[in-house]
Amino acid sequence: MDKITPPRQGDNPYMFAYDITDNDRRKEVLKCLKRWRVDGQYSVHETWLRPFQVRDLSVELIGLIDRKKDSLIVCRLDQRQSSPVYQIQHSVTPLVGKPRPAPLPAHLHKGDYLICYDIRERKRLQRIQRLTAKNTLYLQRSVYLYRGQGYKLLKLLETVKQEMKDHDDLRIYNMSHIRDIWFLSHDKPVVPETCFTPIPTNDLSWWQRLLKLIKR
Repeated sequence: MDKITPPRQGDNPYMFAYDITDNDRRKEVLKCLKRWRVDGQYSVHETWLRPFQVRDLSVELIGLIDRKKDSLIVCRLDQRQSSPVYQIQHSVTPLVGKPRPAPLPAHLHKGDYLICYDIRERKRLQRIQRLTAKNTLYLQRSVYLYRGQGYKLLKLLETVKQEMKDHDDLRIYNMSHIRDIWFLSHDKPVVPETCFTPIPTNDLSWWQRLLKLIKR
């Protein structure tokens, strides 16, 4: 059984998601995050940490990645909702004592959400990517940002669910605001919990799309 780090009083939920292009770097990033992992997917790690721990861990991760080739996102999750994480399907038996994502509720408030999925079959993955891309902003592989009305997100997820099979896993992460996302993989990363990070891209169209989401 894997060792887990149970939440303590004063801890906050954070999510780390990565897309690492090199196997050796990927193993080092996985080794680093595994110490704090509570749950998650293949390249998505859910943790419960304190702000100073997130800062220290992020500095360590920045030293392990190639900021021009890799992608690594940190997100502070919202505890004010019924759960910081929702899951469409419980496809994996949880470890004893491990916090579990809540099932998708009947109603979601208007706000900011991250959609992350782990789809086991390629054609099914491609269909779900096409469905998700219509109403979200692509951040990195299998990670999308949704900003808008909750009922529209539920409608999208219901359509996506119809494409999923038993061992697929899709999770929705609650955020208080889009500024609770930090990108560690750009030339001048801003360490989480210090200040708002600039968006790591030279693609002006991408930046304009994100600004429209923020101002919506």
